[in-house]
Formats: sequence, structure tokens, C-alpha cells
Amino acid sequence: IAINTGQWERLAEFVSRYRLLQGHRPALAQMALALLARQQGDVAQALRLMESAQAAEPQDARIALELARLLFEDNRDTEARAAFTRAQQAGLPDTVQALVGQYQQALKERSGWHGSMAVGLGHNSNINQASGDVTCFVELGGVCVFERRMPEAIRSGLLNYELALQRRWHLGGNHNLQVRPVSYGSYYERLDAGGSTPVSDYGNATSVLYLGYQWLDAKRTLNVTPYVEHFYRNRSTDYVAHGLQLEGQFVVGSRWRLGASADTKRYVHTDQGRRVSGSDYTQHQFGLSASYALSSRSMLYGGADMVRKKHPVAQASTRDKVLRAGIYHGFEGKAGLFVNATGIWRGSRSDAFDGFFGARRHDRQQVFIASLGANGWKLAGLSPELRLRYSHNRSNLAWAFGFEQTEVSVLLRHSF
Repeated sequence: IAINTGQWERLAEFVSRYRLLQGHRPALAQMALALLARQQGDVAQALRLMESAQAAEPQDARIALELARLLFEDNRDTEARAAFTRAQQAGLPDTVQALVGQYQQALKERSGWHGSMAVGLGHNSNINQASGDVTCFVELGGVCVFERRMPEAIRSGLLNYELALQRRWHLGGNHNLQVRPVSYGSYYERLDAGGSTPVSDYGNATSVLYLGYQWLDAKRTLNVTPYVEHFYRNRSTDYVAHGLQLEGQFVVGSRWRLGASADTKRYVHTDQGRRVSGSDYTQHQFGLSASYALSSRSMLYGGADMVRKKHPVAQASTRDKVLRAGIYHGFEGKAGLFVNATGIWRGSRSDAFDGFFGARRHDRQQVFIASLGANGWKLAGLSPELRLRYSHNRSNLAWAFGFEQTEVSVLLRHSF
């Protein structure tokens, strides 16, 4: 009765008193303590106790069912699938058989593809991230005879897209093989007709294929993932990068999720890419992240990153410090309205003085992204999303690298 009615605060006392009864079932006491451990968030201890209970009474249908549910929560999919089958064969009531069917369907869905794809239209105020700075060096009679004129910002309509997919194959225990294809990009209505830069078409597309190992249990996730990244810009391949990503996450209590990541990759540019982006280089990144569930509908999240870009010359090499913070809230109602707001602050400093620019470059960039969507509104399986992105880069070389950029887009998204 204590288990079925959720009287967890009294369960340990009841188990102690039950064990004093003559002819008590040790397996039942172990099952009760296993469910108590699960309620307290210790799935590993719950599994140990439940497996011991099943070894003592392998034909007990309730113990078999609870063990199957624990294996499901611990992401041991192959064992969970077999355990649910054993529970069905042990003789469960019809209503519980239906519950088992739901778990088996969830296991089937876990092994399939998951992700989202979106396409949208919008407008960008500065696709070339230009400063538009004009500086007069020599003036005669109120007329500037020698000036420096930087490119003006180009405004343009845009078409953008996003694709993020994921699938994992269970290898046994908590071990998995995971593949994640990701692609995103923007195509602009206007070209750069000025000819003052090597880029005429700022349309771009980034595609990344991650394929590697994943450890996944009820509280921990560890990914060891080699990947390849392709960047397309100015109507040609700009670079291909190869990298390795290490990522871990850990659930603390019922509200906190903590994470750490490390990433290293090598950028190799094409001949066309070198004319636009410069030399090949190596990037190393380390980050920490955290999220806190304010409620079942709201979450705070954030993190910090250190990024090292190492070029052949010190003037192009940089050290970046990044802070991220955001909030997500989903509203009640059939519309499924949600709002997601993120702020990113980046400080970047080059390694050495640059004689061409006459300074050691130091940038401070702010990026703010806000999305408003309605998951409950569907048109041919697509949900609308309004997104606003604002970027402001302040630089000690503002005439060359300072810019402001605002982008507004409306996307239609399909998630599965």
C-alpha cells in the first residue's frame, strides 16, 4: 500500500517492521527498497536491489515489471526490451499489459531518428558585417582629398534553413554508437556589387557530421565524437575541418544539469577559401555549462568557454573568452507557446601587435537571440517560430571590425 500510494517517507520504516514478521518475503523487501532508491534519484542502487529481488523470485510479475522500468530509465535498451517481455510472460493484468506496450513503443522510437528541420524567410541589416566607417586624413579648403572609406552595410532579404538529426544504436549495457548530422545556413537576395572585398555572395552553409561513442545512463552522458565540418561560402567550398569533441553531462538532484566539453579541430582551406579567410589554423575549445529547472515549464541555462585559435602568425592568433546565459519558458495552453532568450558575450584578443592596422586587435562582441514559437499550431506538420538576432561588435579597430547587425526571420519547423 505504501508503494502504490507513494508514502515514500514511511516506506523504510514499513520495510523494517515487515522483515520482523515470520515468513516474510525478502524479495518483496528488496523491491520496496529499490523503489525507494529510485524515488531518491539513485537508479544505480535501485537496479542492484531489484536485480537481487528478481534473482530470489524470478517468477514474480511485479518485480519483473519494476526491473524492466528501471532498465528503461537507465537507457539499457536491449536489456529493458527483454525484461518487459519476461514481465508479460509472468502474467500481468490487462491494464498493466497496455502500460508495457507503451514502454515497448517508446523503446522502438528511441532507436529511430530524432531531430528537427526548419526553413524560413527574413531580413538582415548587415550581411557583410561592415562598419561603413569614413575617415578623412587630409583636408584642404573644407574638402577631403585623402580619405579611408570602408564598405557600407548591405541590407538583404534572406532564406535560411536548419537541420539537426540524431540516432543512436545500442551496443549493450550503457554503451551506444551515435551519429549526428547537422546543417544550417543562409542565402541572401543581394550580392556585393562593390567589388571592394573578395566576397561577392555572402550566402553560406555549414554542415557537420558527428559519429562516435556515447555512454548514457539515468544520470550521466559521455560523448567521444570525431567529426568533419564543411563550410560553403561565396559559391564555393571555403574550408573542410576535422575535429574531436569530448562532452559530458551529469544530472544533480531533480533540477540541475552540469556539463563540460573539450573540442579540437583543424581548419584546412581551399585555394578559394584562402583568398577570403586566410591561412589554415587550429582551434582548441574548453567549456562548462549548467542548467536549472525553475519548474516543469521553465529553465535557466548558461556557460563559459575558452577558445584558442592558433594561426601561423601571431597577429592572426587569438584567445577568446565567452559567457552564455539564457532562459526558456513554455506557456500552458493548446497553442504550445514558448519563448527562448539567449545572451552571448565574447571577448577576443590577438596575440601580437599588427603593424598594418597599427594596433593589437581587441574585440568585445554581444549577441542576443530571442525566439517565440507555437508548437501546438501545425500546418502540414510545421510549427511557426519568430526569431530576432542582434549582434554588436566593439573593437579597438572599430573602423575595420566594428559593426552592428540585426536579423529577423520567420521559420516553419518540423520536430520528430
